[in-house]
Amino acid sequence: MKKILFFIAISTFSAISFTSCSEDEPVMETPTPNPNPNVGAQLKISSDAKFIKEKNLLFVELGQKVTLTTTSGTTPINDVTYYVDGVKMDGNVYEHKTIANVKFQAKRAGFIDSEIITIQFAQHPY
Repeated sequence: MKKILFFIAISTFSAISFTSCSEDEPVMETPTPNPNPNVGAQLKISSDAKFIKEKNLLFVELGQKVTLTTTSGTTPINDVTYYVDGVKMDGNVYEHKTIANVKFQAKRAGFIDSEIITIQFAQHPY
């Protein structure tokens, strides 16, 4: 009889100790700062190339340099990386020696990449 009472007492005590907590402690997660606080703002690339309205294209004569600039809204963004036909270029000034349509894009961490602009390098717009 003592063994049965002892077994009941142990099982009751164990059941009470396992179920006494109504819920677990909430897990406190440390907040992670947003690594890209400007995500959502898209870059806008522009150039000093001549816009030919009749042909709806940007044009630069062969041998001339084109200077690229980038803004986000009205704020100029100076530390962007420019890509020429998908290849990273140094600086923001570009010169092309042969007839071609060249695609430019600006990228920077924390911003949405700019739209691609196409500039035609030729003697006369075609």
